Amino acid sequence: MFINTARLPHVLPPRLYSCPAQYELEQSRLFAPVWLVVGSISDAPHDGDFFTCEHLGQPLLVRNIQGTIHTYLNVCPHRHCLLTHAAYGNSQTLTCQYHGWEFNEDGRTGKIPDAQSFKPFPGGPECLQKFRTEVRGPLIFVTLNENAPNLADQLGPLVEVCDEFPANRWRLADSWNYEFPVNWKVVVENTVESYHVPTVHPRTLIRYGREEEIEHGICDESTSMRSPIATPAFYRRIADWLLRSLEPGCTHVYRLHHGFPNLFLIRVDAMLQVMVVTPTSAESCRLSVRVFVLRAAKENLRSRLLTRAWGRFKCIIIKMILAEDARLYPDMHQGMKCSPFEGTISTREELVYAFQDYVYRRCGLGA
Repeated sequence: MFINTARLPHVLPPRLYSCPAQYELEQSRLFAPVWLVVGSISDAPHDGDFFTCEHLGQPLLVRNIQGTIHTYLNVCPHRHCLLTHAAYGNSQTLTCQYHGWEFNEDGRTGKIPDAQSFKPFPGGPECLQKFRTEVRGPLIFVTLNENAPNLADQLGPLVEVCDEFPANRWRLADSWNYEFPVNWKVVVENTVESYHVPTVHPRTLIRYGREEEIEHGICDESTSMRSPIATPAFYRRIADWLLRSLEPGCTHVYRLHHGFPNLFLIRVDAMLQVMVVTPTSAESCRLSVRVFVLRAAKENLRSRLLTRAWGRFKCIIIKMILAEDARLYPDMHQGMKCSPFEGTISTREELVYAFQDYVYRRCGLGA
């Protein structure tokens, strides 16, 4: 059932979907204070594995050290060079590529070539900058804010989704990125509403559910939607047969969870779809997609093959659905830039209203 009983206002004026000042405000009020996903344990599964990324304009180095994930600013305190420019890799030591300074797990300096030439050593600033890092399920979360709340408090109901299965039960089927010439809020709002399904996805998703079939949840930091999926009979027969081998009890119910501001966890049958929408300017964004498929609790050759096949099939479907949405994003964005209207939101789209209200409140737009 829907939570609201009457249509809702479009809280954010269209001009805020292309405004540079609003983009800067959202960066400081929505993104900088919180935990955000930077990768998955599949990106650094073994001791010594690392990957690099840019996070809120900062270069990060994420490293697996004896099974624990650590995150550092990817800058050497000696002469300010990037520790590494490699996207992925494995190394026995955490070493700067420029002068060979080595660092310990906690970021303190270890071996320094020709250390005697630095005497007297000032001490203190010659440490890597380290950031709070947590792993929930298969996902790696990082915050640059030392005063951020506990990750579990921020995630709220999404903790249950992350922790539904041990991390090693999830196999990464595929990951990819999109670059869209649209404001990030356009992608977020499209993802949380099903009203567009019959028009945009007539062959892939077919229809939206009736109100009595749908369950919406709205919290201060997240929203959720449970809905049936109209799938062909042959698909359901194949899925039911496969799920008995991988994880009996999995359902075909579509569960979408939006952790504000930009994290989406989608659970259906034996799949976890993770999407992160990252603003890159007032009028552009990146959508990062990771698709995980459950491994059998007791794996064998047959179950491994089934897991891989199911993952490939799910990724094909997901890419088709996302392409159908992406086709309209530029028109949505252009319409926002030119619209003289206030806009209106249906009860079926009430998760859009909840997200807009979150942006409005966090950015202090009513002050």
